[in-house]
Amino acid sequence: MSRRSLSARGSEIREHWTLRTVPMFASGAVATAGAIIATLGVRAGTRKSHLLEPILRTWARAWLVPAGVRLQVDGQEHVVAGHRYVVVSNHQSNLDPMAHLAGLRLPLRFLAMRELFDLPGMSGALRRIGIIEVDRENPDSGMIMRGVSLALTDGASVLVYPEGQTSHDGGLNQFHIGAFVLAIEHGVPILPITVIGTREVWAPGSNAIHSGLVRLVIHEPIDTQGLNRRAAIGLRDKARSAIATSL
Repeated sequence: MSRRSLSARGSEIREHWTLRTVPMFASGAVATAGAIIATLGVRAGTRKSHLLEPILRTWARAWLVPAGVRLQVDGQEHVVAGHRYVVVSNHQSNLDPMAHLAGLRLPLRFLAMRELFDLPGMSGALRRIGIIEVDRENPDSGMIMRGVSLALTDGASVLVYPEGQTSHDGGLNQFHIGAFVLAIEHGVPILPITVIGTREVWAPGSNAIHSGLVRLVIHEPIDTQGLNRRAAIGLRDKARSAIATSL
């Protein structure tokens, strides 16, 4: 059962909610509050703490399970335990970070918009975990670089969505080169990942939640050793082509 209304164009029918909407958002809210409390309980300065990874994965699953997501991960053999990567992925839905956190066998940190750091209680927890703040209106490349450096130094991989925002139509938008410059600067491989199905579960701009299969396809890592910044465009195109093959 779902409530529907006509869109502004008058011809498209858009769902506002489904029976899974309230359980998913309620579970996500409770899990977020719990994660904030648990994270702030971890001793300051211990981003390497083994407690942080279960907290993040539990938080991610608290969104995925009530949404009815069946998560399938292909290509796990491309991930080497103990290695660090700059993970790049297409961006289909607000559910993507949860899928990546739950599905990848990696300590994972990611870039988050500044507005999240303004929410009550969020700033301290996000900084304790090592989430990297980004002001989309006025990005500070130096601050981003320092955040990425700290995450990599702590042994985590960094997740970046090179499209910059969720896709409007489900297609693959152009990639920005920032993630690839970061990988070159730190000498870590790029790990391309295709996410499929999150848009069908939770479409951008909608609160209608539908159960479904979500796939993560992990592609072969792309080496950056010995490269300089001029190679960033070529790396970007290679990663984008790999991601496109599975869409």
